[in-house]
Amino acid sequence: MAEKISLAKPSLKELAEEKEVRSRAMVVAWLLIPPLVMWIHHAEIRLGGLRGHTALANTALPVGAFFVLCMLVLLNGILARLNPNWRFRQGELILIYAVLASTSVIASSGGMHFLVPALTAPIYYASPVNNWQELFWSYIPSWFAPQDKEAIRMFYIGGTSVPLIHWILPMAVWSAFTIAVMMFTLSLCILFKRQWIERERLTFPTVVLPIELTKPRFEALCNRSLWLGFTLAFTLGTWNTLSMNCPSLPMIDVRGTLWDIGRYLTDRPWNAIGSMPMTFYPFIIGIGYLLSLEVTFSCWLFYFVTKLESVICEAVGISQLGRGGISRYPYIAHQGAGAFLAIAVLSVWIGRAYLAQTLKVAFGRSGTAHERRTVITALAMSVLSFSFLILFARVAGMRTLVAALLFALSFTYMLSATRLRAEAGNAWLFGPHADPYTIVTTTLGTNALTPRELTIMAYLRNIASFDLRCLPMPHQMDALKMADIANLSQSKLLWGIVIGAFICVPTAFYGALSVWYKLGAAGKADVWRVYMGREPFMMLESFLRQPVLPDLRETLAIAIGFAATCMLTFARAHMLSIPIHPFGYAVANTATMHKVWLPFMISWAFKGVLLRYFGTAAYRRALPFFLGLILGDFAHGGLWTLVGCFVPNMRVYPMNW
Repeated sequence: MAEKISLAKPSLKELAEEKEVRSRAMVVAWLLIPPLVMWIHHAEIRLGGLRGHTALANTALPVGAFFVLCMLVLLNGILARLNPNWRFRQGELILIYAVLASTSVIASSGGMHFLVPALTAPIYYASPVNNWQELFWSYIPSWFAPQDKEAIRMFYIGGTSVPLIHWILPMAVWSAFTIAVMMFTLSLCILFKRQWIERERLTFPTVVLPIELTKPRFEALCNRSLWLGFTLAFTLGTWNTLSMNCPSLPMIDVRGTLWDIGRYLTDRPWNAIGSMPMTFYPFIIGIGYLLSLEVTFSCWLFYFVTKLESVICEAVGISQLGRGGISRYPYIAHQGAGAFLAIAVLSVWIGRAYLAQTLKVAFGRSGTAHERRTVITALAMSVLSFSFLILFARVAGMRTLVAALLFALSFTYMLSATRLRAEAGNAWLFGPHADPYTIVTTTLGTNALTPRELTIMAYLRNIASFDLRCLPMPHQMDALKMADIANLSQSKLLWGIVIGAFICVPTAFYGALSVWYKLGAAGKADVWRVYMGREPFMMLESFLRQPVLPDLRETLAIAIGFAATCMLTFARAHMLSIPIHPFGYAVANTATMHKVWLPFMISWAFKGVLLRYFGTAAYRRALPFFLGLILGDFAHGGLWTLVGCFVPNMRVYPMNW
């Protein structure tokens, strides 16, 4: 007779066993990467925006990897009843999730979904009207993309298989480039791990749910409040999916499609507020509850401040001054750029003593042999990967200094995004629209760059973009934090991530090609991702035809954002009574808060009332309910997106965009 699952508190021996990781867990993680990557491709390229889908890689908890974790937890219940030795231990579940989350996200937007279309766009979209062939074709290295025009044409037409003979070299080159980026960010995570996790003790709010879900004896799943939150979110999302397929059913709008404050403010100067949707995403409300009150308060407060800035500039008549687009008063995007740069600089400054000690460990002046090996490995990996990236750009035709500047800015933004996730958490994260590519080209001016450099930078747009939602680095740091909590072997985790990256990247590249060649990038595939591959070359055309001069106003706005973040950090450190967090200012000056401000306000208000009038005990009792909101939202998003990949013409309600 099968044993019943005991809900008794586990013994110390059982807890110790839960931390052990058997080799099968590593193998399972690697084997799950290809199907997860293909799920991402089919959901986001085939379902796309037309049929709807839940984005599987763009949230702080990547829905795809998290849904796999949920399925493994359910499978664990079955295995435990059949034979307790067959089930996965908590450490093994954490390792599998960490490997999947740290690698699979590169397959989505900001990764392969931007890179692959960019490799084909300058050839396919060249015409006598835009004159791209004469304008910049001669600057494109032959090893960047296929040289066969028919192979590129069929990428957009579809209905065929991948002409692998034309793609082997570009796939190898860009896979190596992408892996080098992932290895450099992983090395940064290793170097900053002890400072952020052990010394500063950053909260890492987005690791709470995976840790709770994988605890032995199904502790989290036995809480009624969790199931109440789960039922509410899952039912709401399922109802909306049914509504999309059965229009007679009324939809319950949580995405702000119907409710937008900006629609009712049509007179000057209030029309400068622009779009301001009122959203009620359950999972964002749940994540907001995990954050500190000062973070959620600062996020929506500074978001209102950015809107007020726009209204004031409109009122005094300067809102149209500047180059246009993001380059006009009040230069919100450039303030955000300054804030992101300041976060990275302050992170290094705060940890300067630790980083100096790390160098001493590397040179054998202190630390244990294990610490020395870890530090030397991380430093060697960072030097080798960054050198490879510089060499890549140098061989392609960029000067070393220009390449170093672009990569340094890009990794600075990635470091800031990781720090934001670790300390303040987020539902998803956009960087400022004044991203590294924009700073190098428009803020500093294009006259200092050669046409070849501008062309190469167009291909590198995917790592120098403002879209940081699918960035691997925050997930890599989350993985190290979860390993620290679960007392996992860091070396096993790192080997899992490194080998997982070597499996994931070429699989994601070829998988994306196979889906696009079947559907046709200009046929049945999602339009937005194809456009994101074409956009850098439209900008390149503009730069080559009309060079951009440096703009002192943009540089000044970056300096103001940098200074404001530094002052807010100083005030927070020395004036503890002020409930302001500098990261709220940084996030508010990006597109992140556009659909997040109201859920954060709801979480802030509810948590504030609970703590003020009922105490921390009431806060802890309510925590499972909000974890249930996240779990239920992710469960319906993952489930119906998976079903939609197999059911023709089924439409899926997106739970995270």
